[in-house]
Order: sequence, then structure tokens, then C-alpha cells
Amino acid sequence: MSQTHWTVLGAGSLGCLWAGYLNQAGFPVTLLHREGVAAPASLSLTRFQADQASAFEAELTTASACPEKSISRLVVATKAHDAVAAVAGIQHALTDDACIVLLQNGMGSQQAVAETYPEYAIVAVCITDGAYRTEPGHVIHAGQGVSRVGALNSAGQQVWREVVKDLEKTDLIIEACEDINQALWNKLAINIAINGLTALDQCLNGELMQPDRYQRVTRLCQETEAVMKGLQLQLPEQGLLRLATDVIEGTAQNRSSMLQDTLRGKITEIDYINGYLVQQADRLNIEVPESFAIYQQVKERFNQPSS
Repeated sequence: MSQTHWTVLGAGSLGCLWAGYLNQAGFPVTLLHREGVAAPASLSLTRFQADQASAFEAELTTASACPEKSISRLVVATKAHDAVAAVAGIQHALTDDACIVLLQNGMGSQQAVAETYPEYAIVAVCITDGAYRTEPGHVIHAGQGVSRVGALNSAGQQVWREVVKDLEKTDLIIEACEDINQALWNKLAINIAINGLTALDQCLNGELMQPDRYQRVTRLCQETEAVMKGLQLQLPEQGLLRLATDVIEGTAQNRSSMLQDTLRGKITEIDYINGYLVQQADRLNIEVPESFAIYQQVKERFNQPSS
């Protein structure tokens, strides 16, 4: 029986991480890099806590160069704001029974893909791994996390366990998740508490423990809990503030992904983090002034495009 061929769209840190682990588990992989950008000269993965990088193989090409109806298993490893357009750019190459696996941060982009492409099986992954590239095609797995995998639509329900079985052959930590919406919200809640504030204050995660900042973290967690209750989602037993505090202390020397985006002058994912909470709060008629303020401040200070 032939191995599943995986196509990974996006050659950033997460795309290279997944391409590397999939290929080293024996799967043939195609890695799609951005149009108009040169393909990486070589590919390597430094596994978690490994001393040396190990090479991996992937066919390197672009979305437009993929043949018609050639992709049955697609991983979308773009930023949240690029996800819908990225799928549009590769749709010609998707088979009729293709499965699209989404790795985006925050919430909103996954649902938008599922709504735009209901004919495909849509599977979402909630990821807590940390990774960064040292140069194009070379990725370091810096933080061991868990990838929770679950179906986002009815077509996804038919195949998501097959996806889990394949991914369990890799050395990533994979968890089958019956309620992926809950898992995505749990991660979103932590991102709401950390990312926007670290971007605005240009600080490391651990610096959020300073009293004035921690007061804002507390208010953010309270607002998120109110919205999650309104959506009838489960809250962690210890409360979101305790959970967020543990993450802040455990990643004290880390730069959040949003801080990194602002330092590089890139578009942030604020629309899919604090902005998503604001959107849901509006629908429920719940006030979230702290998250709304952070959302507006990030948009204005870093010249973010209108959502």
C-alpha cells in the first residue's frame, strides 16, 4: 500500500516543521513556497532538543505550477489572513475528495475556509509547538507541544481519523480531538491574554507579570471567560487567569508571534485573536472593553489593514 502524499502550502517555520516530520516518517512531501520567491537551496529539521539538523526531502514548487487534480491531502501552513486566498490559489490542483488540513493560529480563518469550501473535507489542528527558521528551508523545533486534530465540517468527519493515523506515524505529539472548536478556543484564550499586550509593549512574555500589565492580563481573561460562557464552552477548572499565568511564566523568555510580526513589519493576526473575541462578544451583546482597546491599538499603531 502506497504512502499518502502530503502537500504543504507555506514554507515558513510551521510548514517546514510539518514537511520535515512527515517526510522523515516516510511520507512523500511536496512543499509549496511563495510565488516569485526562490525555492530554498536545501531543507533540514532540527528536532526538539536535538544537537544537529537532519536533512529532509520534498518536491519544491509553487501553487500555480501544481497539475490539475493532483493533491488529495493539503496542509495549509500560511498566516490566518492568507488562508482563504491560499486555498483559492491551489483549488485547481485539489482532487474532488481532497482533505484540507488547517494549521492557522487564532480563530475565524478556519471557519472561513470551511464556509467557502464546503465540498472538501476540512480538518483543523490546534498547535502548541514552537518553531523558527534559521534560514529558508531550515527549521528548528524549539518547543515541544501538542497538535490536536479534529473535523471542522461533515466531510471532515469522514476522514479526520485517517489523518490522525497518518500523523501519529510522525514524531510530533498528535491528539485526536472530538471537539476541535473547544481546543481552538482554549488556545485562543491564551493568545488573547498574551499576544496583543506583548506587541503593544514590545516585551517578552514574562514581562507581562509586571503589576500594571498583569492587571490588563487579568481583565482580558475575565472578558474571554464571559464570552466563552455565553457560547456555552467549557472553562478550565483553574480558570483562564491561572492557565495564562502558567503559560506566561513557562515561556517567560519567549517573544510572542505577534511581537515577532511587529518587529518584522508584518501583518499581525490581531483580527483572528482579540478581533475574533470582539466579534463574538458583539454577537452576544457582551462588553469586552480591554480586548477592544488592544485590538484598536494594535491596528492603529502598526498600520494594520482594515478587516
